[in-house]
Amino acid sequence: MNTMSKKDSLTKSARRRQREKILRRESILRAAETLFAKKGYRKTRIEEVSDAAEVSVGTVYGYFTNKEELLINVLDDIGAYIRRLAARAFGEADSTLDGIERAGMAFFEELCLPHPEKVLLLYDESIGYSPEFLNARKNFMLKMTADVNHALKNTTDKFGIEYSSDISAEVMSVCTTAIFGWLVLYYRLWEKKPDQIMALGRETVAFIVGGIKNLIVVDNTCSNYLEK
Repeated sequence: MNTMSKKDSLTKSARRRQREKILRRESILRAAETLFAKKGYRKTRIEEVSDAAEVSVGTVYGYFTNKEELLINVLDDIGAYIRRLAARAFGEADSTLDGIERAGMAFFEELCLPHPEKVLLLYDESIGYSPEFLNARKNFMLKMTADVNHALKNTTDKFGIEYSSDISAEVMSVCTTAIFGWLVLYYRLWEKKPDQIMALGRETVAFIVGGIKNLIVVDNTCSNYLEK
């Protein structure tokens, strides 16, 4: 029986072409992200994206049907980046509350500070104009909410925590996701200075963690957990 994997069966040149294809797509997305944030979606031309990515216009259309599809993929890419930040934060945490704190601060430290263009494109309502794009943004928010909900529900198994009702975890996850989205828009975080962003981050995370603690049923089995 031939147990050789598909990857192993590829020639070196085929693997190189695969890597180059991935890198070209990433370069197009990065160029589009920068230009959309700097010039605005409507004012950015595909020719400018191709020039910044150092590929032909035909290559851009080979990956993306039109400019709107390119914008949606940029949004999806940013959303995946944020979810990876949160997943890493929870993976390094000692408890779910610690994970919430780490993930919350990572949002400000590793997204808002170094990548204001990602924040602008993801949350600024003036960027989206079509049902497809608005649906892509909605899907990101739903995925983030599901991630938080999953982390909070895992607390009951891992740490023996009990919430005040069956819908507590879901309510907390919806509120947490909504808080971050509205906070970015209200304060226009892509325009704030580092000290302002971090001050907002500390206040926001403290507020969210405090609210979550209030929905945990306190008894002897979880008192140590709440003190972490």
